[in-house]
Amino acid sequence: MTEKPSLYRYTLVLIVGLSAVLLFALSWPRLRASIAYLPVDTAISKYWETGKLDNAQTGGLIDRAEEAITIHDHYRYYEGLSELKILSRKDQNRSIWQRRQDLEDSILEAEQVVKRAPVKPRIWLRIASAKEFLVYPAEEIIPALKMSILTGRVEPTLMLTRLELGLRLVPAMDEEAIRLVRDQVVLTWTIHKKAMLKRIKSGSLSLVSLREVLARNYPAIMSEIEASFAK
Repeated sequence: MTEKPSLYRYTLVLIVGLSAVLLFALSWPRLRASIAYLPVDTAISKYWETGKLDNAQTGGLIDRAEEAITIHDHYRYYEGLSELKILSRKDQNRSIWQRRQDLEDSILEAEQVVKRAPVKPRIWLRIASAKEFLVYPAEEIIPALKMSILTGRVEPTLMLTRLELGLRLVPAMDEEAIRLVRDQVVLTWTIHKKAMLKRIKSGSLSLVSLREVLARNYPAIMSEIEASFAK
């Protein structure tokens, strides 16, 4: 009478033990990658808080991010690597060619991010902005800009930068892209009226391009912008 319960109990313990071992084995690469990536996460967070990153540490942090990717292929590690490449470009001790290559590499890493996690408006904008800086043809910049808008139409921290880029590209845009930029103009004017007006006055937002985008479809908003600009 006591053998069957004991056998059942031992079998259950064995199954639970094997499941725990299997679960640990499956999660171990992710844990190792997280540990390898931790200094990168910390450094980038501190950079956003202080605006400072020791150039001497950047190479080691890039190695850490690449190590994490080798262990566990996850978009977050590519995202950090892309950002580190951009920060590395600011090191004046590196040659112009090296800094250009850093930016090219940043684009490649960012493209790996959106391949795995497409709903990343900030990363799409990073790709578009980097390509514009490197003087890529407009037809290679506009798709990334469109994806930034489509995946995050209302992203308050991106809208002004996205609008500046969009207005510069208007002459090369098709009607769909212009429609998306037009929508961004209306939203940005609604959310960031003062900041948008300041950029118009500084010239970073083109009043001519705004007229081209808005005049036919939103004449009242264009009139409001021009009246505010004239004050």
